[in-house]
Amino acid sequence: MKIWNSLEDVPAETGQTVVSLGCFDGVHRGHQLLLARLLNAAETNAAKSVVVTFDPLPAQLLYPETAPLAVMALEDRLAALEVEGVDAVLVIRYTRDVAAQAAEVFVEKVFVKTLHAAAVVVGEDCRFGQGRAGNIETLRAAGLRWSFDVSVLGDRTAGGTEGRRYSSTWVREVLSSGDVGIAEQILGRPHRIRMEVTRAAGSWRTKARAVQGMLPASGDYAGWARVGSGERIPAIIRIPRRASLATDITVELQMPADRYAEKSPGMSRKISFDFSSTS
Repeated sequence: MKIWNSLEDVPAETGQTVVSLGCFDGVHRGHQLLLARLLNAAETNAAKSVVVTFDPLPAQLLYPETAPLAVMALEDRLAALEVEGVDAVLVIRYTRDVAAQAAEVFVEKVFVKTLHAAAVVVGEDCRFGQGRAGNIETLRAAGLRWSFDVSVLGDRTAGGTEGRRYSSTWVREVLSSGDVGIAEQILGRPHRIRMEVTRAAGSWRTKARAVQGMLPASGDYAGWARVGSGERIPAIIRIPRRASLATDITVELQMPADRYAEKSPGMSRKISFDFSSTS
């Protein structure tokens, strides 16, 4: 999968594309249904499938005091999009200038002149541009002007009696209550956070600080840790009450001491942790 970090990174020879726009925070099952529609449209048009997303998430720039936490790190967002089979992702650095751009200007600059979109595939709640004024009707009008199709995927809900719409908000709610099992069901994969080691805490433990990804409620959780780029190791993570991204968290690796010595977090400053649904 190609990753473009600016409009200038998009090669001129890319050719026609089919584009989907959104934050894709969590790349949950609702997103996955949208991406399946994107890939199908790309195949129909003999074009590349491209996701356009933002970093940071728009709300984090516009409303830093009240914006919800990102469910996942950008690195994991990109990895999840690659798993779904997307050909390329354009990551637009979200700035005040981008936020002030009229929706019609954004479409012309990004979809038409840069990506040469043959079609655009979005969810029915799509909003973009200055003041979030851009919507489905904006896209349809632009499609008529610039000759691209617009495909809209309606809300998709979870099974069972609840029938709730898949959303990043739902993921945040269940993580806030500590239900990592439900989070995994919504995401379609274990929830992951990324941490940076702050200090050793004994031969089997390390202290780390969550730097990316949303922490669930306080408690002890089983899962899998990955030290640096090494193998996955059974582990327990202990999250204290009122933890934040500035709070030290205990990570206890569950493995023989001789193997632990070879994989010690002291050898790497980075740890990722996947929460088990059987915690």
